[in-house]
Amino acid sequence: MKIKEKRFTAGAAVLFLCIFFAVTFTFAGKYIMIPHGMAGNAGDRAQRAVESVCNLNTRLAEGVRQEAEQEFEAAFAENREGEFVFTFSVDDFIERYNSIYQADRGVLYFAPSWEWRSYNYDRAIHSGYACTYYHYSKEETILPFPTVSVYTPSGSDHVLEITLNFDDHSYTDPLYMAYEDMCFYTLKTLLPDLAKDEIVTLYKTLNDLAYEHLTPIKYTEKSAPCAVYCRGNVALYPYFAIGESLHLCIIPAAGQYIEQMEQRGAQILRF
Repeated sequence: MKIKEKRFTAGAAVLFLCIFFAVTFTFAGKYIMIPHGMAGNAGDRAQRAVESVCNLNTRLAEGVRQEAEQEFEAAFAENREGEFVFTFSVDDFIERYNSIYQADRGVLYFAPSWEWRSYNYDRAIHSGYACTYYHYSKEETILPFPTVSVYTPSGSDHVLEITLNFDDHSYTDPLYMAYEDMCFYTLKTLLPDLAKDEIVTLYKTLNDLAYEHLTPIKYTEKSAPCAVYCRGNVALYPYFAIGESLHLCIIPAAGQYIEQMEQRGAQILRF
C-alpha cells in the first residue's frame, strides 16, 4: 500500500510541474519582452525545461518500480498451526510478474486479482484449513490454454501455493510453448537470482520429471511428488496425474512440508 501511495503522490506532483512549466514557458514566449534574436533560444530553453521535468517523472516511476522489486521477497511464515504461507500476497505476485513481463514484452500478462475466477474450498493441498482458490487463463476462449492457480488462506491474501497448469490432453506445440513461457516468468519472479538459462533448465527438468512419473493418484493432500527442488524459501515440484493437467507446483520451503513429502518418498534436492 505504501508503494502505491508513493507512486500516486510522485506522479501527481510531477504532472503539476509538467503543466506549470509548459504553461509558464508558453506564455513567456508570447508576452515577455525577449531581445531580438533570442526568441528561438527561449523556446529551446522552454522545451528543455519541460523535457527535464518529464524525464524526472520517468526516473521517479523507475525508482518506485525498483523499490517494489526490492520489497518483493519470497519469504514465508506460519499463518495458522501447521499452515505456512509466503509473506507476499496474490496481488504482490501479480504486480511483480507483470513488471517483469512488461519490461520484456511491453504489455501486462495478468489481469488484477479481482478479475480472476475464485472459489472457496474446505481445505488446500498443504493446509487443513479453509482456503480461497484463484484461477486465471490469459485466453479464456481457448479452453486448453495454460492457466495459473493461486491458493490463499480463507480471509487472507497471502499465498499458500501457486500451480502452473497445462492440459496435455489437448496438446499442441503453441499451447505448450505458452505454458513454458508462463513457467519462465513465474520462476523469474520467485527466483530472481537465477540466470535465464538456469531458469529454462529448471522448468524443463521439472516438466520432464512430471511426464516420466505419470501417476494414477489425483492431486490431493495425500499426493507424493517424485522430487522436490528447494532454493531458499521456495520449493518446487512436478505433478501429473492421469486425467488431470500437468502441474508445476510452488510452495513455501517449510521444513514440515519438506519432511512430509520426503516421508512419502519424494527425493529432496537443494540447489
